[in-house]
Amino acid sequence: MIKAIVYTSNTGFTKRYAEILGNETGIPIYEFKEASENVNKADEIIYMGWLMAGGIKNYEKARNTYNVKTVCSVGMSRPNEKQYNQIIERHHIKEKLFYLQGGYNKDKLNGIYKFMMSCLEKIVKPKLEKKENKTEEDVEMLDMMKNGKDCVKKENLKEVIDWINENKERSN
Repeated sequence: MIKAIVYTSNTGFTKRYAEILGNETGIPIYEFKEASENVNKADEIIYMGWLMAGGIKNYEKARNTYNVKTVCSVGMSRPNEKQYNQIIERHHIKEKLFYLQGGYNKDKLNGIYKFMMSCLEKIVKPKLEKKENKTEEDVEMLDMMKNGKDCVKKENLKEVIDWINENKERSN
């Protein structure tokens, strides 16, 4: 049975998903750096982390510290199968993986992350602007880079909540 939701957030999107999930399920939430005060190594947890260059922040540490039963990765783009499979391969994920679209807020980035995203924007934005047949995702990504965007919604957590409820039934 899931005892906690442990998360790592940078600009707040993952934290908000954790808070919504905690409110909807009654499962306590803890930021990764403070979780050890409340979560035991054997406790089953949901780990939620933000994506940076295809990597889930602190996932490896969480997997080595807790009994991770499922992983929720939060990124800028819409969920897609290619990215989902790349995340599984990169981290050798055996647990159930969910991908949630979080958003983008350049003003909340700092340090190396702000620098990295500025570099990425300088490469990606011109390519997207010049692209003749933009997909809906291209238009959304371009707008997100120019204006920022918040995609956090309770309904994005439906599959995660369903998974939690199914696992509660199995453990009863």
